[in-house]
Amino acid sequence: MSYNKNMKKCFTLAEGATHVAMQHNNRKLAFTLAEVLVTLAVIGIVAAMTIPNLVQNYQKKETVVRLKKAYSTLRQAIEMSQTENGYVTTWDMNLDAHEFFLRYFKPYLKTDKEYTSSELQAIAPHTVLNGNAYNGTTYSYITSSHFTLADGSIITINLNNIYEGGIWIGIDVNGIGKPNRIGKDTFLFFLSHKNGLVAFGDGEPRGSDWDYQTLNTTGENTRDFIMTSSSRYACKKNGYGYWCTALIMMDGWEIKDDYPW
Repeated sequence: MSYNKNMKKCFTLAEGATHVAMQHNNRKLAFTLAEVLVTLAVIGIVAAMTIPNLVQNYQKKETVVRLKKAYSTLRQAIEMSQTENGYVTTWDMNLDAHEFFLRYFKPYLKTDKEYTSSELQAIAPHTVLNGNAYNGTTYSYITSSHFTLADGSIITINLNNIYEGGIWIGIDVNGIGKPNRIGKDTFLFFLSHKNGLVAFGDGEPRGSDWDYQTLNTTGENTRDFIMTSSSRYACKKNGYGYWCTALIMMDGWEIKDDYPW
């Protein structure tokens, strides 16, 4: 290698050489600690904003799936029972709830544990949608009968002979699991001689202040009335949520964004 005063460095190729292999100076890139912390902070903020919504949407979908399944199971049991016991219009609704269950439901359902009202009240007290303690007919009366289906949901029945006869029916889709709240994991139905099994308030109990069809005398849109009525049974956050079952069914078995979840 030779040097030239006007050049920093020069060299002479060896005889027969055809090329020169050169090693590039690779520069390694890396994040600074500050950049990593900022990135993690942004990820945390996004997660905090989106994960609760994702969890809530999952809970809504799971609730509807379980509710629809229990409802379908109950309807199938009623249909099978009618083949042996005659149409619902002839069923003896003067029986107490437990006797009624044994005669008309138990042979056609796969059930597990049964609870008395005092037992269920002790381990899974129910509340209404606004968070207050539930003191209505279905769950608080000692005459109610509670039985667990194979999937863990609990069906509750209690006889009602005030309005044309009928049966109050509750479905708690996750059994004794919380929150045990009307409109959240617990939903109300009514079985009558006249209309069979319907969502509570959907024409049943007929002629009562539980029936939104009777109360809606101004012809207001039914869905709006269910959610905005001054009735304490309305499906709204400061209401009892008795009509929430009807709302879900009306919306095609879906809990929509305006549902008071």
